[in-house]
Order: sequence, then C-alpha cells, then structure tokens
Amino acid sequence: MSTVVAKTPPAIRDMIAAAETGDPEAQYRLAERLRQRGSLDVDTKQSVVWYLRAAKAGHVAAQYRLGCCFIEGLGCPREAERALTWFLMAAEQNHGEAQALAAWCYHTGTGTERDMDRALTWYYAAAANGNLVAQFNLGEIFAKGLGVAQDQAAALRHWEIAAMGGYAKAQLNLALAYANGEGTLRDFEQAIYWCTRAADTGYAKAQYNLGLIYASASYRPDYLEQAERWLEMSAKQNFAPAQYALGRFYQRGRRREKGPAEAVAWLRKAADQGHMKAVYRIALAYEEGYGIGMNRPRAMAWLRHAAELGYAVAQYEIGRRSLFGQAPGVVKEEGIRWFEKAAMQGHVRAQYGLGICYASGVGVTRDLPRAYSWLAIAADNGLPKAQHRLSLLEEQLDPLALAEGRRRLQAKLRQIAGHREGADGEVG
Repeated sequence: MSTVVAKTPPAIRDMIAAAETGDPEAQYRLAERLRQRGSLDVDTKQSVVWYLRAAKAGHVAAQYRLGCCFIEGLGCPREAERALTWFLMAAEQNHGEAQALAAWCYHTGTGTERDMDRALTWYYAAAANGNLVAQFNLGEIFAKGLGVAQDQAAALRHWEIAAMGGYAKAQLNLALAYANGEGTLRDFEQAIYWCTRAADTGYAKAQYNLGLIYASASYRPDYLEQAERWLEMSAKQNFAPAQYALGRFYQRGRRREKGPAEAVAWLRKAADQGHMKAVYRIALAYEEGYGIGMNRPRAMAWLRHAAELGYAVAQYEIGRRSLFGQAPGVVKEEGIRWFEKAAMQGHVRAQYGLGICYASGVGVTRDLPRAYSWLAIAADNGLPKAQHRLSLLEEQLDPLALAEGRRRLQAKLRQIAGHREGADGEVG
C-alpha cells in the first residue's frame, strides 16, 4: 500500500471506492467532500476531476458545481466559456442556481457575447424555480431598462418577491424605492421596515441607508438617535460612505456631545479608503483648523488628492485658486486643466470660469468662440451670470465667429455626453 493511500482516512477511501464504481452520485459526493473549505481532506484539483466525471454522466448538481469551479478558478484555470457550457447543461435540467448563473453570464457578457434576450429567458426560468438572485436581477434590468422598456413598477414587483424571501439587497432596493417614490408612492414607514430587515442581516450598505433615512426626518430627536446608531454600525464595518456620513452628521452638530475631533476622525477613516468627498473635507479641516491643527500645505495636498480622485468640487477649487495665485505649485495653465476636468463633469462654475478665461485670455490664448461654447453650457445649466456674459459676448462676435462658437458648443456637448456615458459604464 502506498504512503498516500495509507494516510487517506478510511471514510475518504470508502468514498473513493464507491466513486470508482462509476456511480455519478458517489462521484459527486466525493467531489463535494474534497472541496469543503476547512476540511482536512481538501483537494480542489481532485474535486474538479470527480465533478467532471459525474457531470459527464449527467449529474445536474455536478454540472452546476463544475461551472462554479471554472468561474472561480477553484482547482482549475478560470475559463468562463467552459463555465457557461456546464451552467447551460444544468440549466436545461431545470437547476435553478445554474439557470441564474447562465443568465448572469449572458447579462454581463461573461464567457459569451452579451445577450439580454437569453439573459431574460434564463432569469425568468430561475425565478420560477424560486431563485431570489434571479428575481433581484430582473428588478435591476427593469429599473435600468436593459433590453426591456424601463419600468420601475415591474422592478418593484421583482424586488418585493426577492425581499419577501429574505434577500437583503432586494430589501434595500425596495426600501429606497419607497423612500424616493420610485415606481410607487413615497412611504416612509415601508422604507424603514424594509431597510431595517436588510440592516438586521448585518448588511453594511443597508445600515448606512437606514441611517440616512432616519436622518432625513431630523424633526424627531429619537430618529436622530436611530440615524447615529445605524450609521455608526455601518461605519464600524469599515463602509466608507457611512464613515463619511457619520463625520458630516457630527459636523452639522446633530449630536451636541460629539465635536469636531470625532467628526474629523470618521472623515479621515473614509478618506483613507479613497472616499473623494471625505478627502475634500479633510483638506478643508486642515485649511480651517477644524478638529485638527491648521496646516495650509497639508490642506493643499489633500485638495490635490481629492482632485486627482476625480472630485469635481476639488478640481474647480484648484483651478480657481491657481488663477488668483492661491494654489502654491499650481501654475495658471495647470489650473485651466483642472477647470476643464471639473467642467466635463458638469460643474457649472468651472464651465463659467472656462468661458471667462477664454474670453479674457487668462491662463490660455484668448479664444472667443471657445468662450462662447463654455458660457452657453453654463447658462444652459442655470447660472444667471453666465447668461449675462453670453449676451454681451454675442454682441461682440461677428457672424463667422458666432457660427464657430455654436459649432464648438455642439461638439463640446457631444463630448460631455460621451464622458458621462463612459463614467456610468465604468461604475456599472
């Protein structure tokens, strides 16, 4: 007897013997035992071998598990195409989880071309088998109008089914729909009910949103206590948005016994995770000496950090300060670039600032058609002084320059729209 076999526990030897008879169920059970995390007998590579033998014999659960192995790279290379092949085999045998994962592959374009029709087909099949993730994803599809007409009411119906089944993400989405009146009438009590159910599972994002919902009803002191409780619970799970919200909660004086030091401490925790708004608030804290020693160089360093993370307000601030010589180490030309970054994100004052700079030649070569385009965008975004300056500029421009300004305006609007679509796609 070999050393390896001698060291194999008797229970495993018996399972191997049963599997080697060709029984698919025995092969599947052996694979399950070998993949159990924390088991002394764990051998993920061998588990894939036995899943494969059972799957080829038509064992539906083994087909599903094999697909999961290829998706996760557990005991084998990550191969999304092979994963989808096995998910589909199990899905055809009415395996609900495999149907949901096959749908997800088509939904996200994992291992195949994105195909929302096939995604919907398999999501509906999985939902009919009681799969809560499929119900949740159907809600997401209708809410966003992915391959179907956007329908908030339909999204709500799918989320409600998943929420009733205890799926925390659906409970949160349902709560937010009631809080915001999306697909239904606003209902504060229903929002609280569903968000509490999700938060009680320990879901940090739900705890954070429950805190925000309570904070929105600041007219009730007991609600402020609940807001602090849930925000703190989420923040202690290291959820950066909750840490930021709790810091701002204290900054606004919502709890008198919590002062600037506590506010800055929570903001710093969020900032250290790269939360853009928190980074910006730390910059302001250093600049103003709020809850921390005043330090202008550090303030500028944090402000630049927020700008580099993509926060439009910080980008605008660096641009504005550079034009007035208030940003050490930032020349006017660099300030213009920060203005442009903020303006492309829709920051109306940055758009106006660019218009003024191009009109007067500050930090850039004077370019009246380009000034026209940025002033027109700022005016269209509701800034009254931009409309006034635009009217004055129109009187100065000859017909050719005005036509060029309008051409540049349309080109810039298309560029901004493309920039926003790219950002949305990346987040999604």
